[in-house]
Amino acid sequence: MFAQNHHDQRSEIHDPRWRRAILEVFNSNEPARRVWEKHCVDAAKAPCQFVSCTDGTRDLIGVVIGGTLSDAEDTRLWDLECAFTMLTEDAEILIVKGWYATAVEQVVEDITGGIEAMKSNEQTYRDDVLDLLVIKAGLAQQLDQSPAAKAFWDIHLERLGAAKWPEGPLPQCLVRFDERTGAKLGLVISGVWVERLGDWDLNEPFLVLSTDGEIQRCEGRVVEQVSVL
Repeated sequence: MFAQNHHDQRSEIHDPRWRRAILEVFNSNEPARRVWEKHCVDAAKAPCQFVSCTDGTRDLIGVVIGGTLSDAEDTRLWDLECAFTMLTEDAEILIVKGWYATAVEQVVEDITGGIEAMKSNEQTYRDDVLDLLVIKAGLAQQLDQSPAAKAFWDIHLERLGAAKWPEGPLPQCLVRFDERTGAKLGLVISGVWVERLGDWDLNEPFLVLSTDGEIQRCEGRVVEQVSVL
């Protein structure tokens, strides 16, 4: 956690997969749940305020599980200018003195409803997974038919020390361009690879092979809205 720089942390709190992962840490951490139940008005809901900051001595990132409720209209928010309790991705529970915190950035996302919906409708979830597998299979055919896309992907595989396609692995990061018209889905085939995460940094420019067989460029999620599927 502390070896990351603040730019990396900002990237993580904007990553839906990271937010889901830290909520899994929360769900499996009994002391954190006790803190949440003590402070939260509705303990049945999941924490939804994901924060990165520095406290003057170290970089911090996690989900807020207690503190002083904010005066904002959104009653889900904790006051980050007061002392607040943070659960980190390493399952540490920290008291952060908000008045010392700088470079504060937060993402608020209430996914409790989405979690409950998934639990209550497993068939829909399985159907969605199957749809994504079918889309990825179709994009694999597109990759096989596009020398340019294959060349970009082979460069990435070579950097990883893997065999070239088709002996090597397929692209796995499927994204959706939420604001574009036309082909909105595609597999990431080139960009900035974060070795320690084993994944792409989608805040940086990247290339995708779209469902229409074209190579599309994205300048990163700081420029346009992109969802990871």
